[in-house]
Amino acid sequence: MTSVSINNQFDTAEDIKKKTAKPLLWIAIVSIVMLFGGWTSAVIVSKGSSPRWFSFDLPFAFTISTLIIVASSLIFHYGLFSIRKGNSNVLKLASIITLVLGVMFIVSQYYGWKDLYSNGIFATGSKSTSASSFIYLVTVFHVLHLLAGIISVLVVAIKSLKEKYNQENTLGVELSIIYWHFLGGLWIYLFLFLKYVA
Repeated sequence: MTSVSINNQFDTAEDIKKKTAKPLLWIAIVSIVMLFGGWTSAVIVSKGSSPRWFSFDLPFAFTISTLIIVASSLIFHYGLFSIRKGNSNVLKLASIITLVLGVMFIVSQYYGWKDLYSNGIFATGSKSTSASSFIYLVTVFHVLHLLAGIISVLVVAIKSLKEKYNQENTLGVELSIIYWHFLGGLWIYLFLFLKYVA
């Protein structure tokens, strides 16, 4: 009787986890959207009230970043599609490739910052401007959030190599992919905002 009771408790806890995991993730995503939305709204207001707002071209490395993040989302999603069809090998490969592309995204961001700095666009100091500080602010914070995404992809990659996922158990993959897609969408928004608005 005790054994049955304990098993029921574990089943209930697992059910609760499945029901709450995605809503909690979406709450976190909404909070991140509000953070970046607040920053970009502040830029629009500041630019409108400043006749000497300093504009500059984005480094080409940021365009490369965009291509990388889009490619990684497509590949990672194909991994989810494949595990739902029972093909765990594709998920293994897709998660590893996504992991590599995530690191490449950060490297491309670094080269973008390096290019900005070499062109006299500084984050802080007497030679910085509101516009130059903003571009570093949003891109650095995006990378910080991406690091969390890379950790989640790493977990998926390790678990997929250990055959932890199957057609019935894809929650961990789904959560990681939702967050990864969000990071990709957020970057595209920031890229377009920096290119055409800021």
